[in-house]
Amino acid sequence: MRSRYKPWAIEYLKTNTQNEFFLNEDSIEENRIFSFINERDTFLEIGPGRGQFILTMAAKFPNFNFLVIELDKSIAGSTLKKIDDAKLSNVKLIAGDFYVLSKLLKKDCFCGIFLNFSDPWPKKRHEKRRLTSPNFLVEYAKVLKSDGKIYYKTDNDLFYEYSLEKFNEYKWNIVYQNENYDSLENDFDVETEFEKRYKEEGIKIKRLVLEKTELTLKEVIE
Repeated sequence: MRSRYKPWAIEYLKTNTQNEFFLNEDSIEENRIFSFINERDTFLEIGPGRGQFILTMAAKFPNFNFLVIELDKSIAGSTLKKIDDAKLSNVKLIAGDFYVLSKLLKKDCFCGIFLNFSDPWPKKRHEKRRLTSPNFLVEYAKVLKSDGKIYYKTDNDLFYEYSLEKFNEYKWNIVYQNENYDSLENDFDVETEFEKRYKEEGIKIKRLVLEKTELTLKEVIE
């Protein structure tokens, strides 16, 4: 879903940096990111939507750290404002590109990655932008710990079928699969804004939990 341009959010992003990390060559910034990730088990969300999911998870699981990355500056600024308002110490934001982050990070650093209602990019020419395309799956395998997991939810049938095909192709182990999912069924999850609306409209939610394995790594290396 496309977001509206919010000038105030972009300005907020520039002037409120306490809970924001930056992707640059500055070793101080790298150390801030590494310190946060190494402090405790850390989970990454790619694309926060309106931010409800990551904030609710951070409040529900205070013994974990949560990092969210978002390329769109309007969405990032809006999410950062909500993080600041929540006054939670275990959630931080990066307004930037996941590929840049993955190149910066060492291997095996995240316990899990959340992909909630990602843009399906339905046109074939946009396949590389899909968050479950092969190029992304390779990077996920690098930054996840040995038993790290991808937590995936979507309302889009075609995107679900595409993602399932790619996860199988790249040898991710499916530990949970539900094509009519209710977030109340799983303790390590919360309902997103989009999820609530979709369910009210009678749209079925598809959910997968996938685990990185030795075969996943072998597929990446080859």
